[in-house]
Amino acid sequence: MTKKDIANLIHERCEGEFEVTKKEMYQIVSEIFEIIEDTLKRGEKVQVSGFGTFIVKRRKGKVGRNPRTGEEVPVPDRNVIIFKPSKKLLELVELKLKKV
Repeated sequence: MTKKDIANLIHERCEGEFEVTKKEMYQIVSEIFEIIEDTLKRGEKVQVSGFGTFIVKRRKGKVGRNPRTGEEVPVPDRNVIIFKPSKKLLELVELKLKKV
């Protein structure tokens, strides 16, 4: 699902409630994602109630290995984004998978 798909779905579900065009809805959705990105760039967590939490964690560097040559290659420290789904979301997905 793309940002455009999300914006179109919100527009359809809220039709008649707000005077917003599809283009404006796309801009709103894009702005929401930019806010999430900026928050994560600052190293802060983003918690969406009933959905889940995005957390930035530091992954320590390690020594990797080139699979072709077997040569050791240093892998530097880096930041990774971890998503921890809420209990509610996990339960909904689990129920849906059981029905399939």
